[in-house]
This record gives sequence, structure tokens and C-alpha cells, in this order.
Amino acid sequence: MNDEQCDTPHILRYCGLRATLQTSWTESNPGRRFFSCSKYRQRGCGFFLWHDPELSERSKTIINELKMHNKKLKLEINELKKCTSYEGTGDYNDVLDDGNNNHVIMQLRDEICSLNRKFRIAIAVVVCIWIVMMSMWLM
Repeated sequence: MNDEQCDTPHILRYCGLRATLQTSWTESNPGRRFFSCSKYRQRGCGFFLWHDPELSERSKTIINELKMHNKKLKLEINELKKCTSYEGTGDYNDVLDDGNNNHVIMQLRDEICSLNRKFRIAIAVVVCIWIVMMSMWLM
């Protein structure tokens, strides 16, 4: 049970157990909380009661747009993380604080990928030089 549920009233379901507080993330009720049977997706007792009042259409639109924007940012973060081939590259959350940095993000992603390629080539050159030096030393 989370803190939010501790602050809510004890509402009993049809079966006599306490209803759980859930949050809807559908387009028609984004972020709206409701009480339900904990087995509402299965064959529970069928109890359902809204906790929050219905949102205005403007609020629904804003929340849904924020959800979509958040999803896009998470995908961009995952793409940036995929470009890095080793762990020491840092965190990109600071770059993504402002949602209007798409051009900067694209440039940084290209630069990171380019630097990673150069890093891998440098490692390969160092390994080759080391092999040549070892073979010359052993002869």
C-alpha cells in the first residue's frame, strides 16, 4: 500500500474487501484515479468507483500530449544509450530537460556515434601495435 492509499477512505468492495486505488491512463481518463476490485482485470467482484472528478477536455488533451512527448523523449534517450559502446559516456538527461532541443539532440547523437567509432578504431590500432611489439620482443 502506498502513501496515497493511506490518505484515501476505506472503501469496501462488493466482496467485503478493501478497494484498491488505481490510476487510469486511457486517452479518455488520463491520470484519473479510481477505486476497484484488485482483480478488476480478472473476474473479480466488479466493483468500480471514480475517486477523482472528470477532467476537462483541455486537461485531457494536455495530459495526453505530455504522455506522448514523454514517450518520444524516452525513445530518444534509449537511442542515445544504444549509440554508446562503453559505460563511461555519461548521462544525457541534462540535455533532454528542455523539450525543444531536437536539433541539438540529433547533433549530439551523431557526434557520440562518430566518437564511438573513432574510439573503437583507436582501440584496434593500440591492440595491433601491442601485438606487433610483443611479436618483435619475443623474436
